[in-house]
Amino acid sequence: MVLMFLTGNNVLSLTRQQIKNSGKLLKKTCMPKNDVSEDQVGSIDQGNFIEERNVMCYIACVYSMGQVVKNNKINHDAMIKQVDMMAPPEMKDPLKVAIAKCKGVAKKHKDICDASYWTAKCLYEADPLNFRIRKWTVFISSLNSFNTKMEQKDLSLLILFIVIACSDSMTRQQIKNAAKLIKKNCMGKNNVTEDLIGDIEKGKFIEERSVMCYIACVYQMTQIVKNNKISYEASIKQVQINYPPEMKEAMLVSIEHCRSTPKKYKDICESAYWTAKCIYEDNPENFLFA
Repeated sequence: MVLMFLTGNNVLSLTRQQIKNSGKLLKKTCMPKNDVSEDQVGSIDQGNFIEERNVMCYIACVYSMGQVVKNNKINHDAMIKQVDMMAPPEMKDPLKVAIAKCKGVAKKHKDICDASYWTAKCLYEADPLNFRIRKWTVFISSLNSFNTKMEQKDLSLLILFIVIACSDSMTRQQIKNAAKLIKKNCMGKNNVTEDLIGDIEKGKFIEERSVMCYIACVYQMTQIVKNNKISYEASIKQVQINYPPEMKEAMLVSIEHCRSTPKKYKDICESAYWTAKCIYEDNPENFLFA
């Protein structure tokens, strides 16, 4: 019942495996949108670029969701920025060299599907070793720039995926830094000010409907809400996966102590509010919130 996710607001290099793992959701999203099969796109990272329209547009979908496409064009500055933010140190220079080599490719194609396809192919040929990683680096840091046009459900799924994919425990500061995106999103959705929700982590729970629904929004976007109810199992799982070792046991105990609180309320806003308040009162030292 706390925030545990990784986003571009938290400027930390990811490991190769974390970046590789995090590509799965993006792939799952773009495949049906473009009616492609695993046979068509499953070995792109090994250099198998099938020159078919739906494959080209699948790659464009990946780049679009990764915020590499700006105004329907490939944006190489965005690629460089994301490499600087997220790539492991040993990969930054070769990735930048490959991006520089392929900078002119997209300009040869007015169609974004064509431009994306031939840019990706160029990047692979320039640096096949790191191509798999580069393809998904754009996805990780893009969470920083998703706006309110994105459906809450879609954003929460992206965040949840990163929670699962990046299974190394985070520090307290990392978790707090990573909360900024959800806070911004949920403040706008519930018309609350910093004065109303800015000190929740310090135990200031203002009993107003907008504040209650803000807390519910945070829980929904971190997938703690299932079927419009607070999920005890999801809360436990996230603490086990992401909380710093020195905080896990205490938080698991608090979640257990407050397990019955959501059952007292049919309304998800009230349920979320009183659950968060219960956890804070049980364990203020380890309570973290957006």
